[in-house]
Amino acid sequence: MPKSSEKKKQANQNHNQWRRLRATGCRLLLAAATFFVSCQRQAIVQKAPPADRRLPYNFVGQNGLVVAANPLAAEAGLGMLKSGSNAVDAAVATAFALNAAEPFASGIGGGGFMVIYLARSQKATVIDYREKAPLGASPTMFREKGEEEGMWRTSTGLAVAVPGALAGWDLALREYGTVSLARAAARAIEIAEQGYAVSQTFSSINKDEYERLAANLGEGSCYLNGGLPYEPGDVFRNSDLARTFRLIAAKGIEEFYRGDIARRIVAAVQAHRGIMTLEDLADYKPEEVAALRGTYKNHTLVTAPPPASGGLHLIQLLNIAENWPVKGWGHNSPKTIHHLSEALRFIFADRERYIGDPAFVSVPVNRLLSKEYAAAIASRIMPDRPLDSYPYGEFDESAPTQGNTTHLCVIDREGNVVSLTQSINDFFGTGIVPEGTGFLLNNQMADFSSDPESVNAPAPGHRPVSSMAPLIMFKDGKPLLVLGSPGGTRIFSSLAQIVLNVTEFSMSLDEAIEAPRFFSYSAAGKPRPISVESRLPEATISELQKIGHEVTVREAYDKYFGGAQGIMVLQGKRIFLGGADSRRDGWGAGY
Repeated sequence: MPKSSEKKKQANQNHNQWRRLRATGCRLLLAAATFFVSCQRQAIVQKAPPADRRLPYNFVGQNGLVVAANPLAAEAGLGMLKSGSNAVDAAVATAFALNAAEPFASGIGGGGFMVIYLARSQKATVIDYREKAPLGASPTMFREKGEEEGMWRTSTGLAVAVPGALAGWDLALREYGTVSLARAAARAIEIAEQGYAVSQTFSSINKDEYERLAANLGEGSCYLNGGLPYEPGDVFRNSDLARTFRLIAAKGIEEFYRGDIARRIVAAVQAHRGIMTLEDLADYKPEEVAALRGTYKNHTLVTAPPPASGGLHLIQLLNIAENWPVKGWGHNSPKTIHHLSEALRFIFADRERYIGDPAFVSVPVNRLLSKEYAAAIASRIMPDRPLDSYPYGEFDESAPTQGNTTHLCVIDREGNVVSLTQSINDFFGTGIVPEGTGFLLNNQMADFSSDPESVNAPAPGHRPVSSMAPLIMFKDGKPLLVLGSPGGTRIFSSLAQIVLNVTEFSMSLDEAIEAPRFFSYSAAGKPRPISVESRLPEATISELQKIGHEVTVREAYDKYFGGAQGIMVLQGKRIFLGGADSRRDGWGAGY
């Protein structure tokens, strides 16, 4: 049998399997809902997750729930909730624990965004702790490296932006938490010190990034196992990170931004040909900013504003989708995929033309989010073929394509909510670890445009554009869905598909997360292929090709499309359902 036929046969088998899993997942959800309606205030007995992680399964809580990209991190957050602490405390504890348990995706060497909702005051706010360019940065700093630009942007000290995570967590705790930074770090210290068995996900990513790690890590680094990548089941420990966390717990974040840790960071960056200085670290400040708001039909969307472009583009995409009968077209039908892919191509043109650090450039947020603008885009999309070109901008095809970053969601017994996305950019960041500290430094400078004339060109103190989109979705003024994902430029596309799966196709939360995904974009105004997971039916792929799309078929559950985590709030029943993406090591923990 030809290889193409084998691939199509496998795709059909994968799709049929997913349909069976979907049906089983619905039965599980119905059974769980029936149980909880009949005994709402009794103690929750959570059934064990199925052995097949692909099977849709919703974690359950009544008093609180944490969903994160690693079981140890989710349990760390749950422990904080059970102790009487609030959602912000639990989110920071989970974020600390992710640095120990999922160190390749985030940590104190990076940054991110935290969306907070306070139930009593009905206030939504955002903590922006995105990294910033050093004061020595310039628009041509990478372009002048010529053929080696890609390496300089990802694997050297020049790629390191000033980290913001620790300052952001500290600000969130001071303003909205109830515990100290030391208390929030306690479980992460135990995880780093005691160690854990490496998962298949950790191992495969460790092998993918081996060359960068081998080039930048010293002998004996814990991020390689005797100089080699970790195998599944090997024990990973990070005693240096535990000591770093203890030092920060004792002396506060000043130790990181002005003390001995700061000196170690600068020494490591400069030893790898970077430009960061002690002044850069001392000057870093996170910001509390107003949340970005939009709507999809009768739902309100609250997310992080630019430079977190993902939330803006998520709202844009849903605004455009409002103009079409998506439900009638069907889930992942050729017509649905065609129209949404065309919309994505317009959005990527806008991204390159308009989006930069709003502290330095004017971003036309209101225009981009207007329903009229969305309708204008929708009217230009042809129903039976892709367009030849898309106005504005150019998408940087050299940008990383990995499913990096991490996301966590928390809700507490008072109904306070946190949706938090953070990253060190590429998996394992630059691969640079300041001596004796145990944490990886980011390569977020790669998120700046390679075009010196771009609104997102590197410049002193600028924050690079991010695709992160931590989201809280409300219905009738109350939280309904808490959602986010890693995945680089696929983040907002994946989240929009999950939102549509829930609102238009009546899927349970984890069913919506596990459903097959697709993605497309435009480059230099021209359409790029539609990437799809192989579970899509052969007939769907053929129809897309027939109307003129190039289609790239990826793995059945491909981390290229991220690893979403979510919480659904069933207000009338006082039940929280958690969905955790099997594309990574997602997990939930509730009580």
